[in-house]
Formats: sequence, structure tokens, C-alpha cells
Amino acid sequence: MNATTFHTYVYLVKVGKPVGPREVMRGADLTSPSVAYRNLQKLVDLGLVVKDEYGNYVVKEKVGVKGQVWLGKSLIPRFLIFGFVFLGVLIAEVAILVPHLLVGASVEGSFWLLSAITIVSAVIFLVEGVLFKKRMK
Repeated sequence: MNATTFHTYVYLVKVGKPVGPREVMRGADLTSPSVAYRNLQKLVDLGLVVKDEYGNYVVKEKVGVKGQVWLGKSLIPRFLIFGFVFLGVLIAEVAILVPHLLVGASVEGSFWLLSAITIVSAVIFLVEGVLFKKRMK
């Protein structure tokens, strides 16, 4: 599946209703109805889309996409999910750290190292997720 066909498929999933080639052309930013029709035919041949009796196309099956996860009708890079997990861990670490600092209690050195690793991990995954999402557009 090429990039244009992929974007056509993602558009159909997001719309979630039967649409014709002209609507697909506008919604998926394609150059002409014939390009939309050709991409729709590829998706029909792959068994991902069906054509109804009115000539409109609808997603038959929502499939997984390498490196990404469907959340509802949105396609999210896995890197972003991992980044948000690390961000949640970092928030928990800060919630533990702040009371210790407010009462002047000592904080073990390994906790600082753990927090630094969590920060670096969160930043790496979030940046990679954003870059991955930009490349897929």
C-alpha cells in the first residue's frame, strides 16, 4: 500500500460513513476523483473497504498499522503512548520528591538518577512520536 492509499484508508476510518470518490478526493487531499477511485479500488482489492449499492465506499475492517495504534478514529504513534507513560511516571516521581524537599528530608542519589532517566526517556519518546506523526502526513 502506498502513502496515498494509506491516507485514503485513514480518511475513510475517520469519516466512519459511506462516501463517494469526490468526497474522498476532497477529504484526503487527492488531486482528482480518478486518483481517489484508484485508491478506493486498491482498498477494495485488499478487502479493507467495500462498495455499497449506491456506489459509496465504507471501511469493512479497521486493521492495525505498523508502529501506530488506533484510539477510536485517531491513529496515534506508539512512541507517543510510551512518551506519555514515561511522563506519568515522572509526575509520580515529582509527587514523591516534592514533599521530601519541602520538609528538608534528604533524597537518595539513586532517586535523582531514576528521575533523570525518566526525563530523558519521556523526551526521546515524545520527540520520536511527533516526528513519526509528521512523517506519516
